[in-house]
Amino acid sequence: MFVIRPSKPTIKDVARLAGVSVGTASKVINKEGNVKPELREKVRKAVEQLNYRPNAVARSLKSSTTNVLAVLLGDITNPFQMTMAKAIEDVMNEHDYHLLISSTNEDPDIERRKLKMLYEKRVDGVITCTTGKANDEIRGLIASNIPVVIVDRPVMSVHADIVADNNPLGMELLVGHLKELGHTRIGVVHGNLDTVHGKIRRDSVMASFAAMGLSLPEDCQFAGNFTFQGGYRAVERFLSLDEPPTAILSANNTMTAGILKACRDKGVRIPQDLTLVTFGQLEYQWNLISPSVTYVSQSPGQIGTKAAERIIRRLKNPGQDDVSHIFITPQLVVGESSGKLS
Repeated sequence: MFVIRPSKPTIKDVARLAGVSVGTASKVINKEGNVKPELREKVRKAVEQLNYRPNAVARSLKSSTTNVLAVLLGDITNPFQMTMAKAIEDVMNEHDYHLLISSTNEDPDIERRKLKMLYEKRVDGVITCTTGKANDEIRGLIASNIPVVIVDRPVMSVHADIVADNNPLGMELLVGHLKELGHTRIGVVHGNLDTVHGKIRRDSVMASFAAMGLSLPEDCQFAGNFTFQGGYRAVERFLSLDEPPTAILSANNTMTAGILKACRDKGVRIPQDLTLVTFGQLEYQWNLISPSVTYVSQSPGQIGTKAAERIIRRLKNPGQDDVSHIFITPQLVVGESSGKLS
């Protein structure tokens, strides 16, 4: 038995029902040109009556736009990055853009392949949380008039808009706080030094120590790679030293969670035995942790909003060569994990 399905209404059907030309119907549907209000109303009623839906593919071929923006994250399971993506989505919804969200798993090869795919799909723009190792591909998109905004991991060698937290200032605030408390033997848990933000935070810590007259010997540094396990192993390493640190500075909150677990397992009291400070917070988790942890704030929602607004501005004003670098000022939030050196 064959079922004959009714064909989808076309723009010709809309024009016929409204009693206008196809050109007039097209102008109303695509919000182009000047059309008399009474004709516009006739077309609107015809669209509603026929339940007409414009063909997105055909419209994109005609206008060379797709109304699709891509967000390329480093890790789609990362709460910081997902909060940022949600903020981007909120702005795009206001401007009738569809969002394509994907992840590189922090793999430069995957990032290169996906950036090439986005170019082939002719997305209207890209917001990327880059590994810092696909710069040629990003430059290629920009050269093809596809606007790119780099978020969270500033790559200054690429001529693109950047929106990120002020990582150097954040690290300076943490080091200064520990110095004010009297700590000079400080253990630092670095992130992944193969990443843009991992290098920036490491370099910022080193610069802050030097500027404040503090020493940072090799045995007080540990590469935790931004992982829970890395934070846990850092505590094991520091406690094995003849002179353990009196304070630990962690380069991100995931490692901080591992540090807290290790301290609890090994009977290290915070802040009585060890002061702990960290870069970044997760509000819905920190509120459950006792003692509360001292941190410098991150602003994923604000980064996402500003990045989305920036790319919308570029789409509305193509051809502008100037770029903006927006670095959001972090705040030091002192918790119960800060203790003065006795």
